[in-house]
Amino acid sequence: MCGRGSVRIVRAIGFANELNLHFPSHPMPQAAPIRILLVDDSEHVLWGLGKLIDAERPTMVVVGMARTVTEAFGALRECRPDVVLLDIFLAGDNSLDYLADMLSSTAAKVLVLTGAADAELHRRAVSLGARAVVLKEQPAQVLLDAILRVHAHPAYSGTFQAS
Repeated sequence: MCGRGSVRIVRAIGFANELNLHFPSHPMPQAAPIRILLVDDSEHVLWGLGKLIDAERPTMVVVGMARTVTEAFGALRECRPDVVLLDIFLAGDNSLDYLADMLSSTAAKVLVLTGAADAELHRRAVSLGARAVVLKEQPAQVLLDAILRVHAHPAYSGTFQAS
């Protein structure tokens, strides 16, 4: 359904080719906000992420929310996001099983936001095309930094952690 920054250094651990990327400490100025689609099966998580991201206006804006894989595909077409925050487990589905199809239907970059601490799941997400993985237990600023960096540096793949 459509509608409705300061940057701190974070340590990035790359899975793909043991990446060693260096990012500028300040993002490039943007003409338009980063358009974000939130995909999580928890209404409370969607609400909280919406509040967090809306507080970052005009740098980023929530353009849609979805609670299932089916809703996510519809929102990708309708909302045209720049970045998708995607939970792995959605109402009984593993979203990674659909990630390749999602990526083939959009130019958006996918950032996995998950409560699952399973490193193998994280590696699988990155190998299937997710640009980064952020654990839900990480501070909010880690997520905001990851959104900025994934949007500004689309070649990055890895896990963001607090420094």
